[in-house]
Amino acid sequence: MTKAPYPSPPWKLRGTVQAALWRVPRAALPGPLPEGAKPLGWGGSALLATVRAGWQPGGDLAYGELVVAVPVRLGRRIGITIIAAWVDSPAALAGGQALWAIPKRLGRFETAGGRTTLTDANGLVAAFTDRPGRVLPLRLPVPLRMLQPEAGGVRITRAAATGRPRLGGSGWEFSPEGPLALLAGKRPLLALTLADAEARFGL
Repeated sequence: MTKAPYPSPPWKLRGTVQAALWRVPRAALPGPLPEGAKPLGWGGSALLATVRAGWQPGGDLAYGELVVAVPVRLGRRIGITIIAAWVDSPAALAGGQALWAIPKRLGRFETAGGRTTLTDANGLVAAFTDRPGRVLPLRLPVPLRMLQPEAGGVRITRAAATGRPRLGGSGWEFSPEGPLALLAGKRPLLALTLADAEARFGL
């Protein structure tokens, strides 16, 4: 199968980003993580982040995405390791795997009545219910370092985003039979929406 062509880095993307931070049992934390990386958390718990993005025309690519990442410490570095990601673009899939060692897979996003579902070849993964809120009159910078395991070590990628924080956000639902079942029925510790987001990946 021929992989779809993708833009050269850095990718410049525009859209809306909704993120949430969760507390999960450390023993149930998915992987793999880079050799020597330690998940951030306390006691028997670790943190897990989910990011839903709708990248719109006007950037290098336009596609829907759900990312699942573990905040980690590797030596003196603090960053995230993406352990799963779903996209609805073959170009985003191929580029994410080849450029940044992100384990992306294809998914399908369908929206009806303010609710969006994400499915893949195995069935329902997650659903999101939009909860509009007031956009605050400021832009929030978000620097990011990705630490991805690969053969022989770790691939380090920098990214940066800015956006206007918005009150309210997405209601998160996860299938108890799906790959993110450890989040089913949970409420996030923290949720954030960035409207009019501009991001660059692969700096």
